[in-house]
Amino acid sequence: MKGQLRLKKRSTVITMKYRPVAVPLVTVDPFFSIWSCDDALYGGPTQHWSGKLCPITAGILVGGEFVSMGAFEPNGRAIKRRAYQTGLKITPTSSIYEFENELAKVTLTFTTPLLLNRLDIMTRPVSYVAYKIESKTQRPIRFVFGVSSRACVDNIGQSVSFSRTKCSVRCGNTCQTPLAQSGDNVMIDWGYLHICDKTAMPGKIAAQNRIEAYPINRTYDAFNEEPYLMVIKDEQEGVVTLGYDEIKPIEYFGDQLDEYYTKYFDSFEDMLLAAHNQYSEIKALCDEFDASLTAETSALSEDYEKITSLAYRQAIAAHKLVEDTEGNIIFLSKEDDSNGCIGTLDVTYPSIPLFLKYNPELVKGMLRPIIKYAKSDVWTFDFTPHDVGQYPLANGQVYGTYPFKIWDIDSYRIYGKLAFEKQMPIEEAGNMLLCLAAVKKYSGGDQSLFDADKEIMKQWTDYLVKYGYDPENQLCTDDFAGHLARNCNLSVKAILGIAAYASLSGDDSYMDIAREYAKKWEIDAKASHGATRLTFDGEDTWSLKYNIVWDDLLGYNLFSDEVKKAEIELYKTKFNRYGVPLDSRADFTKIDWLMWATCIHKDKEFFDEVCASMMRMINETVDRVPLTDWYFTSTAAFRAFRNRSVVGGLFINLLD
Repeated sequence: MKGQLRLKKRSTVITMKYRPVAVPLVTVDPFFSIWSCDDALYGGPTQHWSGKLCPITAGILVGGEFVSMGAFEPNGRAIKRRAYQTGLKITPTSSIYEFENELAKVTLTFTTPLLLNRLDIMTRPVSYVAYKIESKTQRPIRFVFGVSSRACVDNIGQSVSFSRTKCSVRCGNTCQTPLAQSGDNVMIDWGYLHICDKTAMPGKIAAQNRIEAYPINRTYDAFNEEPYLMVIKDEQEGVVTLGYDEIKPIEYFGDQLDEYYTKYFDSFEDMLLAAHNQYSEIKALCDEFDASLTAETSALSEDYEKITSLAYRQAIAAHKLVEDTEGNIIFLSKEDDSNGCIGTLDVTYPSIPLFLKYNPELVKGMLRPIIKYAKSDVWTFDFTPHDVGQYPLANGQVYGTYPFKIWDIDSYRIYGKLAFEKQMPIEEAGNMLLCLAAVKKYSGGDQSLFDADKEIMKQWTDYLVKYGYDPENQLCTDDFAGHLARNCNLSVKAILGIAAYASLSGDDSYMDIAREYAKKWEIDAKASHGATRLTFDGEDTWSLKYNIVWDDLLGYNLFSDEVKKAEIELYKTKFNRYGVPLDSRADFTKIDWLMWATCIHKDKEFFDEVCASMMRMINETVDRVPLTDWYFTSTAAFRAFRNRSVVGGLFINLLD
């Protein structure tokens, strides 16, 4: 039966109605990221978001015999005893598993405290694994948990070593070269993985299902020997605290920046020990937040609650937060499974609803790098940059360049010559202005970023006035679909971007231009099917006009209700089993833009069916990856893009 998980427990069949496409376990940042991509935790090896194996092991020791809840042995050895998974619940900050057999019932809770209004907690590179054992036997039971040393290397052939600190055991690459590489589907190969627990040790599940301890004072092959950081705990209830010390997490225009937690702690070990000791208090805050958010989302629909709960940690953990040398918050996304760009503006734009709701200062932290880069001598265009480098090196654009030419200007690592045809002129100028206007609204009037650089903001707006209404052949955020001329949805973004500038600057002449353009657009974009076209010259075409949502959210009211309603009525006729396609060119959709479409015009029937179609994709797709934002609406097949921050856009229905 599709969308259901059936597991045998003795002679009983356990049926679970919700089968998430992938379960977030440890979701701290783009490097410290571990997921279960199977029906059950023991169904296969846990993975880094990129798909590279990053195994964990979990279970209980009963009389010296290991009983697995989540163990995976790469050499294929069978697990002799197992506690079967009987339940799974995902909340915004936790993933809660239940296991049971004739010996015990065990609850295993993975929590990453990504509390957006508590940056002092959110920015700690720490995640928790809590357990509770309810014994059914008189034999002693101990809890076992471990993380493979693969978590701190990227490639076969890299070796690891173990050492003790004052509060933990750690492992790391024997060759430490912080910030020595960048890329897309890569894991970190510098820094140290820590387990903060008095029982921590190197070890592995031996062939006889027993724990084999390894000595600390030697070097191991991370892939062939694959030692784990392990704990064995006698208590029947407790918590294991995981942490990752990246040493230097981000290079920002030549400056190697420290982790944000260093504002509060003198060392990684001090931070880790505090996080461990404060678990009960932090978990209570997480539970309180989860209850509040899920009450709000479930009031809209049960499906919406499940979708947003699955997306919450992913949206945040696709970023890294640091402070620049002037003390400004810098919140940098990684464009996962796309090209590895850092600080991508057209990734920021769809992600902002979540951050606008809980902490608009983080949106400012996303925009600052783009503005800084645009003001440098390197950037020579009249429009806004797409990105500021490749994660974790925010030293200048890589994506929009010709290859093989290396520049070194003011210590920036710029690889290649900037290429106009690889840029997104209308897209990014509109994105910047709309993001700034949204920050103003949802922060209670803060437009400090705009005010600090009014001249460049006017330049970008004038570019939209000149070129934005009927865009030339160029890329938009949907660059995977290729270049497109006369893009009606991109024209909407330009019009609303001009209006955003008017609202920020107080210059009503720009609002007059936006109104004139909007009135003309409704005539030029209208198609014979009653809604609007994909392109101005495409009579029988159509597309999701997701950009138009800001007309209502920001209170501009440039476009008529009749046009917005007609769009929804058309989309209702375009449903496939897993959603409405992005436009008339192909069968695929974008999960963020499809949810934005539900805000074009209020229609509960349409919203409910969109959420139901997304839940069918999540439950039924055979492609088990962290929540994708790009998939086929007829098959639920994964097209590309996993673990991206853009799923923050799914929270748009919670904005006023």
